[in-house]
This record gives sequence, structure tokens and C-alpha cells, in this order.
Amino acid sequence: MHVLHRLRHSQFLRHNTVFFLGSVAVGALNYLYYPVLGRLLSPASFGEVQTLISLFLQLSIFLTVLSLVSVNIVTNIADEKQRNVLVLEFERLALIISVVLVISSILSQWWLQNFLQFASPWPFSMLALAIVVTVPFILRGALLRGKQRFGLVSAGNLIAAGAKIVFSVGLVALGLDTFGAITGLVLAQLLAAAYIAWWAYKLGLRDRGQKRFKLPDMRLLRPELKYGSFVLVGSLAITLQYSLDIIVIKHYFDAHTAGLYAGIASVGRIVFFLTASVAQVLISAVRMQHAGRQNTSILIKSLLLLTGLGLPVLICIIIAPSFVIQTLMGSSYATMASLLPRLSIAIFIVSILNLLIAYYLALRRYGIAVAAVLGLSVTYLLILWRHQTPAAVVDGLFLGSVVMLGLFGMWIAGNKIKGGAIWQTKS
Repeated sequence: MHVLHRLRHSQFLRHNTVFFLGSVAVGALNYLYYPVLGRLLSPASFGEVQTLISLFLQLSIFLTVLSLVSVNIVTNIADEKQRNVLVLEFERLALIISVVLVISSILSQWWLQNFLQFASPWPFSMLALAIVVTVPFILRGALLRGKQRFGLVSAGNLIAAGAKIVFSVGLVALGLDTFGAITGLVLAQLLAAAYIAWWAYKLGLRDRGQKRFKLPDMRLLRPELKYGSFVLVGSLAITLQYSLDIIVIKHYFDAHTAGLYAGIASVGRIVFFLTASVAQVLISAVRMQHAGRQNTSILIKSLLLLTGLGLPVLICIIIAPSFVIQTLMGSSYATMASLLPRLSIAIFIVSILNLLIAYYLALRRYGIAVAAVLGLSVTYLLILWRHQTPAAVVDGLFLGSVVMLGLFGMWIAGNKIKGGAIWQTKS
């Protein structure tokens, strides 16, 4: 009863509950996507799809960055007109970047085909198009997150995840293989973007008196771009930390081995995506004008929530990796089940790192991004040094994640020794 009373009267816990339940449903649909495609496609083709998804995460990191900046703007700027103008200007900037990516992918798709050992170059162009249609979904969704409308954000994510299965499975069943799977992603993102854009419009995000097609006003954006550059560095480091291994495996190993590893990797990342909603709620809850202890309390609650959600799943994976793999992906992938416990522990550590970097970047403590880059560099060097087997790559990711966590701890301790409380906003 005490817990229910706290839940009813804690806005932070209510937001986490709503967004977590939505994220669980989204996560279930997202992971249903992998087992279904894993059974429809050959391991080689499934490896291509997983590689494209990893590339999508890495290429769209700029959208994550701009959305975090936009959430920070909506959270900390009271003037509705000012924050709407800034959000829309960032959306224009994101559209320009995404169009440049489309052109670049078309020009380099044959090189990418050879480098990543793909059967066809065309999925890379469709991947870039997916980023274009994702722009309004992410940027206008940032307004909803900043306003803490997590139910609407979850509904948009559910549309994207569910439609992705329907469209991708249908197109793969028609014989379009990898190209069909990534085209399904494009159609799903387009549908979800329409839903999110409608609700953003209903909540007041409108182009009042502005030209619909124009270049972004860099004069308005420049004050936020310094913050955005550090968010980019930190977010890119975290994204690469949990997805670099797939690209490495796809480059160095044959298509069949890469496909089997992709199945293991998709299961290992359950822990990250299950707990990612906690970091997103934290970003909208932390405010620079809050008292220090109030922000610290939010961080501690978030760490406890993340551990409570992720640890039971991690324990199940460690105890019965073969059973988990065969249940989720099928018996074809069970030959690499021994890699799953180490990989899942590494991803759990990355989940904690993701929460910490979200907290300190929300407070504009830029030094944390430097620690993230140093940790990523260690991971890359370890994998570059030893990548003869998939197990060696997983070991490099695991050790690199431990080192990054240690660097974060040293940075936080160093700031406290200098007399700077962890909630201060200066770097």
C-alpha cells in the first residue's frame, strides 16, 4: 500500500511507469521483428539486416543529439514561441543533414557493398531514406517528451514497431529479402512520423508566420550548437559502444558467421532497450534550475529503476543462454550461445553508462563526454588488437565497457574532490 501511495503521488514514478510499460510493449514488438525475420531469411541475409539496423543507429545519432537538445530546450525555456521556433529550426537542420546522407549513400553504396560484403548495394540508399522520414518522428517527438507526454510518445513508438513487422514481413514474403526488410522500416517510420507530427501540432508546435521551406537560421541555433556538439560526442560514443561489434564482425567474418552473431547480438541488447526509457524520462525530469539534491535524487531513483528492470533479465540470460537463444531466435543460432552472458553483461554496463551520460549532459557537464570518448577508444583498440574470433570481439567490448565505467567513476570522483557538486551546471 505504501508503494502504491508513493506511485500515485510521485510524478517521476508515474512518468517512468507509463513510459516503461510503453517501452516494454515496443521492445517486445522490436524483438519479435528479429526472430520473425531470422526465420524468414537465411543467416547471411539476416546478418545484412542487423548490420543495416546498426548503421541506422549510428547514422541517425545526429537525430538523437538534436532531439536531446530540443528536449532540454522545451524543459528549460518557458516562452512557448521561443522554444517552438528553436525546435522547428533544429528540424530544418536535421532535414538538410539527412538529405546530405541520402546523396552520400547513393554515391558510396557500391563501396559499402564491398566493404560490408552485401549481395546488393540498394539497401544502403533505402537506409538513408529511412533517416529522412525519421526526422519529424524524432524532432517532434522531442516536444512531446519535453512536455512529459510519455503516453503519446509510447503510442508513436508502438506504431513504428508494429508497422515495421507488418511491412517488413510482407515485403520479405514477396521475395524482396534485405531490401524488403529495410523498406518496411521506411514505411513504418513514415506512418509513426505522421502520428507524432499530428500530436505535436495539437500541442502547439506550428510554423506561425514562417516560410515552410527555408534554410535553418544558424544565428538562432548557434548558442545551442556548443551544447549539441558535446551531446553528439557523448551520444555517439555510447551508440558505438553497443553497436560497434556488429560492424566489426560483418567486416572481418563470412556472411554466415556474421548472421549467427547478429542473432546473439540482438538478444544481448534486450537489456539496453528494456532500460532505455529510464534515461529518457530522466532527461525531461532533470532541470538546471532545480536544487542540487532534487536532481541527485532523480539520478539515484533512475539508477535503482534501471537495475531493478535490467538485472533480472541479465540473470536469466546468464543462467540459461542456450534456452534463451533457442526460444527467441531458433536453434540455428545456438552454436554461439556461449557468447551471450559476456555480451549481455557488457550491454548492461553500457546501459548504466547511457544513464550517467544523459544525466550529466542534461546538466551541461561536458567533461563526461571526454570520458566517454576515452572509453570508446580503449574498446576500439582492444577489438582492433584481437578480433580473430567473435569471442575475442566480445571480450574487447566487455573490457572496454568496464574501462569506460571506471573512467566515468574517476571523472565524477575528481569533480567532487575539486569541490564541485555533481549537480552543478558548469563544465
